[in-house]
Amino acid sequence: MRLAGRNEEIAQEVWQKIQAYVEGADSGGTAENWQQLLRTVLDQGLELYRQGGRLPAEELARCTAVAVQLAERGERITPLLHAWELGCSVALAACWVSARPGEQGELVTLTQWASTAVKEITAAISLAYLHAQKQAGLDTSRRVLADLMLNGSPSDELAAAAHHTPAKEYVVMAGRLADELVPGTATVARASAVLTNGDLGLACQVGRHLCVLAPIRSHEGPADGAAGQVVEALKQAGITFAAPAGTVTAPRAGLSMAIQQAAVIESLANIAGLDGKTVEGNQVISELAISRDSEYRGQLVSLIAPIIETPELLKTLRTLYLMDLDRTRTARRLNVARRTLTYRLERIEQLTGINPVRTRGILAFALALAAQDLAPSAALAEGA
Repeated sequence: MRLAGRNEEIAQEVWQKIQAYVEGADSGGTAENWQQLLRTVLDQGLELYRQGGRLPAEELARCTAVAVQLAERGERITPLLHAWELGCSVALAACWVSARPGEQGELVTLTQWASTAVKEITAAISLAYLHAQKQAGLDTSRRVLADLMLNGSPSDELAAAAHHTPAKEYVVMAGRLADELVPGTATVARASAVLTNGDLGLACQVGRHLCVLAPIRSHEGPADGAAGQVVEALKQAGITFAAPAGTVTAPRAGLSMAIQQAAVIESLANIAGLDGKTVEGNQVISELAISRDSEYRGQLVSLIAPIIETPELLKTLRTLYLMDLDRTRTARRLNVARRTLTYRLERIEQLTGINPVRTRGILAFALALAAQDLAPSAALAEGA
């Protein structure tokens, strides 16, 4: 079936009718938003007509995706459905007007198909909208519950509405996202939705962190198992952390303090360059102790003061400990000969009076390097 060269004229006619409807409707949204959504639906409708006697599942999915957008924005569905039906009717009428002799039989078949297709699409859009509304309501309830658990006393009724069974203990997680400086509302909603399945956890945003309260069930194993499940579930939803998420296990009554501790642990792990999906307090115990005492931190930094202005010596010291005192790997990483490495280590001892490969020296220098790393950001931990 051809539109006999009237494509542009028909498109203008259809769009004028839709614009008139939008301008006269109490749509609850801006005209620009509605025009964009309706144009998308109309484009899909015209594509469906071109398909003839079948209704492709992928096209139907694109139409229902528009309904989900409306639900997420809190906008009404009725103007969308009316505009969809109007657009399809105008497009079908245009096909009749533009038909050539001998095409009437095909038009009858197309009209019958269109009647069924419009009803099917309308039903699919409506169901998608209602499901998205319900899911949005559930996500909102879970986010509110998370906020109240951190800052107040949530009611049993709210927990039931959020499909959450309170636990005695939670793994409290705080992580910064890889692609967002501050977690956006849509990201938190997506995290909340994916964690709803199996009641894996409650998501919310605290400062620059995406925070999760993962319940510990006695039959589900240790806390690190719950944290791992959360990280994997978020990853499947396209949400990844820029550094290992700080984790703290705490009773329900201590969640407010725990979320602050988790945020500090995450920051310290990021500074220390730790790898992995999550990190607990015992993995940054030295950094935690140093971060809470500025005078002690200053004394530690003074241990490496004689080599701070000599970058190659400072880098040698860091690399040696990063390579677990393996001199061969250290020399290879620094791209120097073993004898050069030996000379640098001797020079460090001469300047500081501390042997960097003896037990006491290793401890002193490791703490000093951590203190130097924390110097610009230790105020965060002190104020937590």
